[in-house]
Amino acid sequence: MTKTYAWEEIKSKLKTELQKTKHILTYGTIGSCNMEHDIDTIITKKPQSSSSDFFREIHNLFDVIDDFLQKKYKARLIRTSRFSDEEETKYIAKFEENDLVFQVLTYTSFKQIKMHWYADLAPNEKVEDIIKSHYSCILGNVDDLFKSDFKINKNEELFIRLNDSDRINSHFPKEFLVSRMNVLFDFILRKRLHQNPISSKSEIEVRKVFYQICDALDK
Repeated sequence: MTKTYAWEEIKSKLKTELQKTKHILTYGTIGSCNMEHDIDTIITKKPQSSSSDFFREIHNLFDVIDDFLQKKYKARLIRTSRFSDEEETKYIAKFEENDLVFQVLTYTSFKQIKMHWYADLAPNEKVEDIIKSHYSCILGNVDDLFKSDFKINKNEELFIRLNDSDRINSHFPKEFLVSRMNVLFDFILRKRLHQNPISSKSEIEVRKVFYQICDALDK
């Protein structure tokens, strides 16, 4: 089944909403933008912005696009974080053919991109070459990723974990979303930061704790 909407319409809506953001350095697609499969998206953070502000903008941005799809096309935006999790995410979210899947990769530094992609690269491939050739920015410029102040950040491996485990905007059943995200929160707070774990009890609290962890990682 072909979607009842076109990528150019979604892209135009994204452009409008991205102009309101303050903490996103670049937002772009990589790959074919084949809506029948998914939209591969890379989003990067401005170096001077807090991580909580960055992720809050991402979640709010997808809230807006999801609301637009639901009201106009009775479709949903379903966010997934890695291709290896995509089919499970679609299954849990009860994906329907008119829904739009966004595979979202969020980064706070270029080092994080290289760490995240390392296992998937062919022997002669370089992250820099792939980005320069295939990353199409809707906001910002590809060259921004190669500036010195984007090259390193604290806790890159834990920000990778945040990206890979983020199920906000995925349309998971509410109780399952809460339990799924609490596993992530416990891992980062108790096992990695050696802090008391914080459990969320609702979707609203999931976001609140997510941003608290971002602030803790920034410190």
